[in-house]
Amino acid sequence: MKAPAKHFQRFFCTLLLTILATSLPSASLGKSSDTALQLIDRMGKAAESLNYQGVFVYLQNSRLKAVQVIHKVDEYGEHERLVSLNGMPREIIRNNELVTCILPEDKAVLVDEHRYPDKAVVARSKSFRSNNGLSRRLPAKLKAMREHYQFSLGKPDRIAGRETQQVVIVPRDQYRYGYHLWIDRETGLLLKTVMTEDGGQILEQMMFTSLLLPAKIPDTELVPTVAGREFSWREGESLSMDPDNHESKWKIGWLPAGFALVAHSRDLLPNSQAPVEHMVYSDGLSSVSIFIEPVRHTKRSHLSGFSSMGAVNAYGTIQALHYLTLVGEVPHITVERMGKSIRYLSSNTD
Repeated sequence: MKAPAKHFQRFFCTLLLTILATSLPSASLGKSSDTALQLIDRMGKAAESLNYQGVFVYLQNSRLKAVQVIHKVDEYGEHERLVSLNGMPREIIRNNELVTCILPEDKAVLVDEHRYPDKAVVARSKSFRSNNGLSRRLPAKLKAMREHYQFSLGKPDRIAGRETQQVVIVPRDQYRYGYHLWIDRETGLLLKTVMTEDGGQILEQMMFTSLLLPAKIPDTELVPTVAGREFSWREGESLSMDPDNHESKWKIGWLPAGFALVAHSRDLLPNSQAPVEHMVYSDGLSSVSIFIEPVRHTKRSHLSGFSSMGAVNAYGTIQALHYLTLVGEVPHITVERMGKSIRYLSSNTD
């Protein structure tokens, strides 16, 4: 049974923008690890500070997708446009924290806030995506991640006609994925990403095939080709909460080592009658979103058990008359074990 479309859609539309900046190396600690972490830090800064445009290809489930990306930085902040070049026509526009997803096949435009808790964690978009946003989710204290991942330098390579350095990230347990990243030596931009699961099997790949670094990018390059006047516009309303002082009637009994709450809000999703509680847990590299909403229609279809879409896994259940849906780019064992550990605190009152 498939997971609720609105949760995947919301998760994926923000998830695509954070994929635009990934890179890392392979296996030991020490000087190699320190150099790898320095490259990752440089990668994150480059993704947010440079003008660039190009085309990358994305391979998932034997399906190859091509996406055009345009990224501009000016005195008003960051601006980004992603356009699918094959398959269903889709566009994502970002102006700082405001994200607009244009979905012509659904005749819908989704508008939402793209939040960066401590500028470290962002849910990643997957409808058509670019694994180029990993760096935006990396924490300020990168060295603390060595408790959960091994970092090392891999082999140099040439990507999109540019010289790169490979970085490899190997998880220390089965609750997260590994990454191979190729970082541009000149600019620090991420040009290729390979995501792997336990055993080294490749789950997803992203690679730039062309890249330009213009000094200036005209505003016209960021205007969507689809006007959307005849589409339905859905705007999500959110009441953000301080993760350190959140109040929730739900308790998560198990988290992978290093995971912590980084975002907590109650969102009024499109077509929802009541706010949906949304929590994001992350170790700085991997993250899981939890959606909790009241059961209002007993005949309504809802995810029960496990579901997957490429590297994104989901787990759904019903508890205390609420739908619980967990979605994340982590192995299925992670979302399932987290989901089964959630308990409703009946002693809390409204």
